[in-house]
Amino acid sequence: MPLASVIALLAAPVLLTIAVGCFLLRRAFARDKLLAEELALAGAYVFLVGSMVWLGVFLNGSTLLGFGTPWTWITAAHFAFAGFGALTVTALSCRVVTHPRSKKLLRILLVVHPIAYLVTAAGILGYRYCDELASSAYLMIFIIQLAAVLFGQPTRMNRAPLALLILALTIPLFTMVPALAWAWGKPIFGIPDMVRYHGIINAIGHVGLGLLAFAWGRPKSHSSMRRNP
Repeated sequence: MPLASVIALLAAPVLLTIAVGCFLLRRAFARDKLLAEELALAGAYVFLVGSMVWLGVFLNGSTLLGFGTPWTWITAAHFAFAGFGALTVTALSCRVVTHPRSKKLLRILLVVHPIAYLVTAAGILGYRYCDELASSAYLMIFIIQLAAVLFGQPTRMNRAPLALLILALTIPLFTMVPALAWAWGKPIFGIPDMVRYHGIINAIGHVGLGLLAFAWGRPKSHSSMRRNP
């Protein structure tokens, strides 16, 4: 696809994404307390913009940082789901729990998430030990996240959507197995099957079901909006 067509196709979605991120950032600062999860909800949109940049490179049939097809569309998907989606799920999980320790753990994960993502990117670029470190970090993120919700007095969402959320948080514990094997140099699947059994299942099962659970349960922020005098 010609570059002009790619720009015409993606310009509006990129601008809308930036606008939504700015809106959420403004809301985060307009609350009684500035909370990490509210900032993360806004910051996650940076990953969505990155996803569209890589998608544009794929549609144009060009390369970025030395990577061409299929890595361009794989990276676009990774930005969207492992970046934006996973961070958003963790941020919204903070709204579900009431136990202070669980909230603290989940808020720490909000910092670990982008670090793990950057380490993953470094591994893809060829830096030694980054693949192993990043995959192990992601597994720990998902284990801690699930435990924090299960044992964090998740009383701020009804049982049915909470059950769906717990299912969504459990799925990465299984889909990380092929990712760990790949990172440690003992792949179970090739790229096509990694897309199916790691990428697609994570995208639908973890991010998709997770966001559906939050849309259904609608847990409120731990900090109310400030009232104008």
